Amino acid sequence: MQGGNLSSPLKLLRPKGLLLFVLPAPLLLASIVALGAGQFGNMVADAAAFALYMVGALLTRRGLQGTAADPDRRYADPPWISRKTLGAVVVAIATAITAYFGVSHGLANSIAFAGVSVIAFHLLYGLDPIRVPRMHNLGMSEGQGVKQVLQEAEARILNIERAASHIGNSELRRRLGRIAEQGREILTLIERRPRDLRRARKFLTVYLEGAERVTQGYAATHRVADSRELEQNFRNVLVTIEEVFAEQQKRLLEADLMDLDVQIEVLTKQLKREGIL
Repeated sequence: MQGGNLSSPLKLLRPKGLLLFVLPAPLLLASIVALGAGQFGNMVADAAAFALYMVGALLTRRGLQGTAADPDRRYADPPWISRKTLGAVVVAIATAITAYFGVSHGLANSIAFAGVSVIAFHLLYGLDPIRVPRMHNLGMSEGQGVKQVLQEAEARILNIERAASHIGNSELRRRLGRIAEQGREILTLIERRPRDLRRARKFLTVYLEGAERVTQGYAATHRVADSRELEQNFRNVLVTIEEVFAEQQKRLLEADLMDLDVQIEVLTKQLKREGIL
């Protein structure tokens, strides 16, 4: 994992989505041939379709890279239409133009080809689902505030995971993986009971932010300052962070159990009062 600094260039070379850049190549040749033959209308149609395919391919690639970077992002506001899905729409339009103007199919057939292209796109790359976080028993303004806190906390967890991927020590990466998992479980508890946010505020603003900062710092410096002492200090910090995260999760779970006991007691008294028990 010492080659983490090469990850960004390597992402650009991954084959996922590159097929969309290759398949429309004949359209570019067809537009050149049409221009040479003086068929201006066909040249414009072929060139426009080729340009739309390139735009669709670029949107798809960006969408795929974004999905790969943040596979577990639950709390971010989903866009009205994702880049990948928008790429599918652009590819469908390009396919309809190619079928109608380039191959002289009728309108119905051209629309059918566009529909088939969307199905093929979905089979190859998938269409992004809309993920909306659930906010229960809250007013609009309060729910929005909790969602913003969850979004910021989730971004910190993702930053921890990205930094961990650049650390060569497998033991430290496993510890960071457990910390990230504990962090997500705590966010799930807060999402389930948003009013617990006040009790978890210190965890989110102090410990989670500290975990993010120390992990990013170690990931950036350990390659140029390979020190056993530095590694051990970082390990000690991670042990402390794991303990704090586990304690925070335990407290939130205990709060759930305590509230459940209170609810059961209230319900029991009500049933006795009604003569059911």
